[in-house]
Amino acid sequence: KTDTASLLSATQFTIDQINGRIFNQEPLPYLFQVDSVLLSISGANSYSPFSQVLLTLDADSTIFWRQSDSVSVNRLSKITTYAPDGITKKEYSFELNIHQQDPYILNWQKLKSDYLPASPLSQKSVAFGGNLITYYLTAERIEAVASEAGDGTDWRSVTVAGLPVTSDLSTVTLTGEGFFILDTAANTVYHSLDGMTWNAVSASYSVQAIYGSIPASGGEKLLLAVDHGDEIRFAETADFTELEILNRIPDQFPTGGFSSAKVDDPSSYSIKYLLLAGGTDANHILTNQIWILQKKEGGIKFIPSSLPLSLNLQGSSLFFYDNKPYLMAISPGKNILYYSDNFGLDWEETKENQVFPAAFPKRTHASVLTDAANYIWIFGGISSEQTQITDVWRGRLNKFTGM
Repeated sequence: KTDTASLLSATQFTIDQINGRIFNQEPLPYLFQVDSVLLSISGANSYSPFSQVLLTLDADSTIFWRQSDSVSVNRLSKITTYAPDGITKKEYSFELNIHQQDPYILNWQKLKSDYLPASPLSQKSVAFGGNLITYYLTAERIEAVASEAGDGTDWRSVTVAGLPVTSDLSTVTLTGEGFFILDTAANTVYHSLDGMTWNAVSASYSVQAIYGSIPASGGEKLLLAVDHGDEIRFAETADFTELEILNRIPDQFPTGGFSSAKVDDPSSYSIKYLLLAGGTDANHILTNQIWILQKKEGGIKFIPSSLPLSLNLQGSSLFFYDNKPYLMAISPGKNILYYSDNFGLDWEETKENQVFPAAFPKRTHASVLTDAANYIWIFGGISSEQTQITDVWRGRLNKFTGM
């Protein structure tokens, strides 16, 4: 339900003097309706008694405009203005643009089935250098396949070197300094510039978690959890040549199995967060919370989100899309999407226009990416039978079609 009166008064109209058009560049919402409006028309000079504005409604009805009259704007097709001489005139076509289909429908397409050459024990997908890359773990090694960005149908094997099999693929993180991953057996971080050749980095502390790249006004850095004496503390670094120890992590805060997403609004100085969802804490106890993290006053400030009581965050996937954070979670028999209109504080389930298709198998721990073409990519995950799914799906909002 929409307050059409306030919508229309806030809509900006463009006057094209060359082609004689008056129109709104940003279409009004789908199913927008309004019966009549009061027009406000003015020119560079006040209209004299001989000046007139002629309104054409549909194709065969014309009326002279008077300020006190309401006008059926849905029927208005042309506005003709006369100069003070009452003879010279200028015609403008009038266009009230309205979305003709729901712009917020999410359309999904399955691009590929069984795209991995072996049955993986775990997997993680990233986008880098014009490619989509999926890392997957077998009993013997970590391997990878790649596809051109925007494709997702043709995949080729690529060689991965230097990663121990105890590396946790869910921790693969890409920053401006390259790739990072955590070997959870030795609490050691490995680094790669190209995602293929990896080397262990030297760190002065035992690393317990890689949370992701946290945005800040001074630039992004990699946020970690490290052992510091008898407590676990936040730490940040650009490339591990220097590591800054920050404040203690809170109780029940995840150190493994979580999902993360960066929230960075380029138009805002302060909307720079890292979101975390689900996972287990340092005592291996499941957590069911979304945390909002921000670098502020020399430390990490953390705020828990307000969540629906029924929301299960285990195996969920956070991602940032259409300038808002989304969460792919599970419910009985299916996956569901939640979103936040205030950058992570409050969450609500999406409407029927953003449900997954019936053919989309329920899954947890999927890799979810977004790209510059406004697509959402979903790679694999774990099925209800606790087996690895090896498919590729892609979705996009109607509003971005044709851009």
